[in-house]
Amino acid sequence: MNKRTQTITSVPVLLLCTLFLVASVARAAEPDPNIKAAPHPKEFAFTLNNGYGQGVKFPTDPAAFENLLVNMKKAGFNTIYCVYKDWRLPLCKKHGVKMMIDVLAWHDDAKTDIRRNEEQRATVKAICEKVRGNDAVWGYNIWNEKMSFFGYPDGKSIDDYILMLKKWDPTHPIWMGTYQVIYANAPKSKPGVHAYYDYHWQRGFHWHFAALQWYRAYAPSQDGVIGRWMLGSDYNRNSYTLNTSIPFGLKVAIWFIGGPFSAEGNIDPKHRFHHLVKIGQEMHKLYPEIGKIGMPTAVYSTPTTKTHENKDKEQDVPFKLPPFPEDFWFRVQRGEAVVGFFKYPGGGDAIYVANHNAFAPQEMVVGLDGTGTDKAIVELFNRQTGDWDLIDKRNGGHAFPLRAAGGELLRVKGRADSNP
Repeated sequence: MNKRTQTITSVPVLLLCTLFLVASVARAAEPDPNIKAAPHPKEFAFTLNNGYGQGVKFPTDPAAFENLLVNMKKAGFNTIYCVYKDWRLPLCKKHGVKMMIDVLAWHDDAKTDIRRNEEQRATVKAICEKVRGNDAVWGYNIWNEKMSFFGYPDGKSIDDYILMLKKWDPTHPIWMGTYQVIYANAPKSKPGVHAYYDYHWQRGFHWHFAALQWYRAYAPSQDGVIGRWMLGSDYNRNSYTLNTSIPFGLKVAIWFIGGPFSAEGNIDPKHRFHHLVKIGQEMHKLYPEIGKIGMPTAVYSTPTTKTHENKDKEQDVPFKLPPFPEDFWFRVQRGEAVVGFFKYPGGGDAIYVANHNAFAPQEMVVGLDGTGTDKAIVELFNRQTGDWDLIDKRNGGHAFPLRAAGGELLRVKGRADSNP
């Protein structure tokens, strides 16, 4: 991901048209019934990464590595993307941090590059077979650059390597990432997590919702979910990116690059990514819940009168997002938000409401309409306790605050047609 921090102030119209053309192709994609997808993540992954490929990036001293895990957990991180070492896995299990295994690291201190040679491939195979079914393992990361950069190392495609990983370990997801949507639908091996990076705050904000809509359409056609690299910047922008991605089915977030920790593994209050501690602490009780609800059945947006940067604008539904249908059972009576609708496996609706404004809070009022909603109740997930709080209906609606750049998970129980 070289040159990621450059700023692109404009994008040719032809390129934008290409993106939406590819999006229409993605919507028509049919899953291959002969290929079984890798499993989905069991919970949302908030991932620390200090770089990938090459060699070992985290402490090689077990005490320092364990200290990092302890402080990761305090900071709301639940996944670490790193080179596998036998001694690291018990520590991850002890502290409830899952290991995303780097299978691209070729240096002498790692030698776990599945593409490099038969010796390193055999090492990766042995790791996969050893960790099958181990809940301390998140899964594997096979690629993060433009898909076109992968090429055919050792005469093999990325599909060949994904199929190897799934054969050696069919119990864990595989992350396969690219830049924006470039060749994202070329591989057909169903890795489980279809991921990308775009860095829209720096390179052009239009990419944010365009790519999310593309992956929201494409990933389910491959029995997959969405992952995303996000460029660390500040609390509001990173909160906005995270919260407005979740309605589209985001299940895995990796921060580029690094986290708010010192070389000794302590939380560093002076680190440029220290705001991720606040975000992680706000999010961590939600991780299991987001894992339960799968991909959205629908995503709709309200009209907005403010931009994502809290500037006045003409009222419309922004970024070509789909508006709420007039006869939809859920309506936003007050507030400007993008909203994702999900189903719980055992019945009931999950609704993720994300603030369209990164810099101003809103008072949201939502309501239920149509047949079968008269006895339904609306609950709000309490991020402090992990419990559900009933939102009483007052003056015709259910009201709750939505912080700047924030998102909230609602649950609707008792709606007549909410069974799976």
